[in-house]
Amino acid sequence: MKGLLTVILALHCSLSAAAESVSIPTPRGSTIEVIADFPIGAGPFTTVILAPGQGYHMRLAALEQTARRLVEEGIAVYRFDWTYYTATPRGSPSQDFGLEIEDMNTVVALAVADSRVDSSRVWAAGKSLGSSVAWHVLRANRTLRGGVLLTPVCSQVESAGAAPVAIHDYYYPDVSAETRPLVFAQGDADPLCSTPILYGLMADLSAPTRLLVVGGDHSFEGLPRAEGNALDENLQAVADFVALAVADFSAD
Repeated sequence: MKGLLTVILALHCSLSAAAESVSIPTPRGSTIEVIADFPIGAGPFTTVILAPGQGYHMRLAALEQTARRLVEEGIAVYRFDWTYYTATPRGSPSQDFGLEIEDMNTVVALAVADSRVDSSRVWAAGKSLGSSVAWHVLRANRTLRGGVLLTPVCSQVESAGAAPVAIHDYYYPDVSAETRPLVFAQGDADPLCSTPILYGLMADLSAPTRLLVVGGDHSFEGLPRAEGNALDENLQAVADFVALAVADFSAD
């Protein structure tokens, strides 16, 4: 608790800082690297806890650009890296993502303890593996406002030439029963999520839901138009969509 209070005091040092980097301990004693991005002002702000992918760390383009756009919309963002990713030597995700769920819950606790965060408007978000962890965190914590699932893992191809089969029940158990808002964004050439299978999942959801499908693969890359700023434009479309959806769903 003393360590957490020290971190909170450090975060309060500059209310107008664009980004604040801190290290926080998990209950098991591992260390999480966190970047907290705040809009100008004292808040309290709607806040997104943004989890990385398995190897897609918090400073890579899709997460950084989405965080920047959220802040422009007046929404605070806590990005972080998995403890296994920053360990020496680098590790791997735990079985059933139990340690990663603890990592993200630790960042949620850090956020809701900050007076600049509106604890009634905290979102669980993540990319790929992070989207599954975010779902588990959201499912277990009824105080969270909603979820953002970027490049969700919804299908796999079991043999060469076979059609993809749905696996979203493993990564997002009971998601069809959720009633809080859910926001999805994926690339139409993502090998880990067939667009028709994702559309089928959307049809079964009970929650208010928004879905963006853009060109690209699991990192929103691999676009047919490679020249110019195609990737930046793609990531900006994703960031705009997420920021506006979260802002809209967070309004009273």
